[in-house]
Amino acid sequence: MKRSQEQKKDIGKPAEQPLNASDNKGSVNSLDVEDKIELERREAYIEPQTRDLLRKLLQEGDKKEIIPVYTPGVGFVYPISCSSSGKTETDQLSRDCLENLVELDILHKSFYDSASVCPNCNSTIMTLHNRCPKCKSHNVEKTSLTEHIPCGHIDQRDKYLDNRCPKCGEPLIEGQFKNMGRWYVCQECGEKFENPEFDLICRNCNKNFTIKEAKITEMPKFSLNLERKKEIRQNVASLENIRDILGDLGFRVEIPGLAIGQKSGMQHHFSLLAKKDVNGQEIVIALDHAVSEFEVQTSPLILYIYKTSELKVDIPIFIAMPKLNESAKKIALGHEIMLIEGATEEKGEMEKIKLEIEGKVNQISQKITIADEPVIEEPETKQETKSFFGKLIGKK
Repeated sequence: MKRSQEQKKDIGKPAEQPLNASDNKGSVNSLDVEDKIELERREAYIEPQTRDLLRKLLQEGDKKEIIPVYTPGVGFVYPISCSSSGKTETDQLSRDCLENLVELDILHKSFYDSASVCPNCNSTIMTLHNRCPKCKSHNVEKTSLTEHIPCGHIDQRDKYLDNRCPKCGEPLIEGQFKNMGRWYVCQECGEKFENPEFDLICRNCNKNFTIKEAKITEMPKFSLNLERKKEIRQNVASLENIRDILGDLGFRVEIPGLAIGQKSGMQHHFSLLAKKDVNGQEIVIALDHAVSEFEVQTSPLILYIYKTSELKVDIPIFIAMPKLNESAKKIALGHEIMLIEGATEEKGEMEKIKLEIEGKVNQISQKITIADEPVIEEPETKQETKSFFGKLIGKK
């Protein structure tokens, strides 16, 4: 009986928790979120449209902004001009894309303007309609009213035919009529009013609503996050320079590079994949790059090694900016990975990288050539022997 009472006491008592359990869980979740954002940011840097946008912003300077422009039939768009083959072209960026780069801390967002949008579909493609406050009809005409003072008749100015009052027929004489300004006349019920009501019709979903029912949305402008300018420049420039080198060496380059793992069947993303045919065989280069404020840790390299283990990679290349930590360097050396540290913008540095890649390609090409050469087998010299039958008949 005593034991059952103790059990009841334990049931009502909350279970003891480690003092820092919630803190540890929160810190782990925080790290997971940060790692996820870091990975998504790396993937964004190698996405062609993002790379072109960032290159343009870097070229235009720190004050360059992407401002929304209204296009009839489309709504607000974010245009940005780019040069291609000597011609200047204008691309349109989606707001979702720009907002995503803000979440990844690559772009900065600030207020530019606000606009009314459809409460149903958020479209800005709308038409404004005058509405009669009495019968709610849109059949409203905007006109001017004139009062004939002698008889007190008030009517639309165009009803005074031949400059005569439509009620008494007397001519309009200066000083005997008064213009009452702009008015509205409903063609359905004849109501005259000075201030109409307004309706809006969304031309995207055809919803009819009042101005008060319309939603207000912010139209932001976007610019480069200057706190990450160095990182952005390094990411954009490094891949562009390596791509140019590999193009000069005859490789077909994909940025980003996608490949299916031979064992897992998973799709692996690389910063760059390059391929070249040599004597009927394909040489494959797989490249990843990682950027950190001080030094790149081991985890991005380990992930890269796992991905390359799933594929046939002849020349593995890893770029670390500004540098790779010492433990990771030993791992890269053990796996014969070509390591590039720091920015790849200097011409002298690019020449060294080109010569090293070219040397590795030549070594592989020689191995392929040697492997393809036919092996000529020399005939074996056999000693002459007498057969047993030959010995019997005396023949050699």
